[in-house]
Amino acid sequence: MMSPLSELKQELVSTPAVATVSAQAAERRPAPLTVRIEAITEEHLAGWRQLERRIGEVPLAVSSDWTETWLNHYGGVVPARVALGETDGMLRGICLVTEGVGRHAGPFPLRTRHIGTAGERHGESVCVEYNSLLVEDRFRDSFASGVIQVVLQESSFDALHLDGFRESELPIGRRNDAGFELTRRSSRYFDLRATRDAGADVLERLGRSTRSKLRRTLKKYGELDIQWAESIDEADEILTELTELHQARWQSAGEHGAFAAERFREFQRELAVRLVPQRRAVLFRVQHQGATVGCLMLLVDRGRMLDYLSGFAPFDEKPSPGIVTHYLCMQEALLRGFDAYDFLVGDKRHKENLSTDSNELVWAVHQRPTGRNRLVGCLRKARRFVRGTRRSATEEEAE
Repeated sequence: MMSPLSELKQELVSTPAVATVSAQAAERRPAPLTVRIEAITEEHLAGWRQLERRIGEVPLAVSSDWTETWLNHYGGVVPARVALGETDGMLRGICLVTEGVGRHAGPFPLRTRHIGTAGERHGESVCVEYNSLLVEDRFRDSFASGVIQVVLQESSFDALHLDGFRESELPIGRRNDAGFELTRRSSRYFDLRATRDAGADVLERLGRSTRSKLRRTLKKYGELDIQWAESIDEADEILTELTELHQARWQSAGEHGAFAAERFREFQRELAVRLVPQRRAVLFRVQHQGATVGCLMLLVDRGRMLDYLSGFAPFDEKPSPGIVTHYLCMQEALLRGFDAYDFLVGDKRHKENLSTDSNELVWAVHQRPTGRNRLVGCLRKARRFVRGTRRSATEEEAE
């Protein structure tokens, strides 16, 4: 009997705004780059795949597999178009421009635009990080500025969001002429390449207290079995158990859990089908005496492993299941030649304990001068004033 992911694998075989900006100087001056936004067609997706092959190794978040998977599951509920950058009819850059769904500022609905696979309803987001643009290097600046320009020429939205970019790849450039507000968040990671170059193992590079805790915990367990999925069927089995463990953990805390949304679950299933055979996604599991300690789904982005999804046994059943599972996966990743093990953004103790370095990711927002934004701004100022007044009154009473 075929697994659900095996069945899905078989199924998978198979008037716009315009701006013209000058391209970066090259050995000979190229034709000006023209940027426009259009409704998405199969022809655009074919061009996306061709451009990806021409460029070579590209960020996972703008790969054709990631993008097409997102469109298959979210394209029907999140309006999406495509921005194209061309010179003399040759495609040089491409990205999605989406419309946010279910966005609010207090009681007021907000109309948002997003670059990349973003804009989903709360609770259904794929949470893209290490976002980027698919573009030839010499046209990167001109395409980025052109995309921002054509989007901001439109008048039917309140805010433009750039979600989860490294600052060096942020489309607004260094000057930030469009007046974006930037929020920077740390993405902590373990440097596998430096560890390998030093002839060390993972445990040696961790802090003293973390090393001590891991040694004690591993001693309690004794023998542990690890599984790195090498086939769709193995990935299917691990992903299914990951989902069950993840949901049980979050529901026990009174939360819905990431997999509560069917759209999100099906997105992950298709993603595994596409990426596991290409070694661009990893499903990993640790077991002790036949019982699962933890499961991980990691994305692979240009040699970098991204800690994307996880499910762990209850703490009262298995000691420190998260840190043990991550540690064993990191050690295996070291042996398999990966460059970094990235825990992505978020403040959790294991991310600090198991990391050696950090990157900065940026979320940028441009608020357009709409009546709705002005009203929201006034309400926020009034709220801050009321809070400040209450705080002052409380301090006076305390005196």
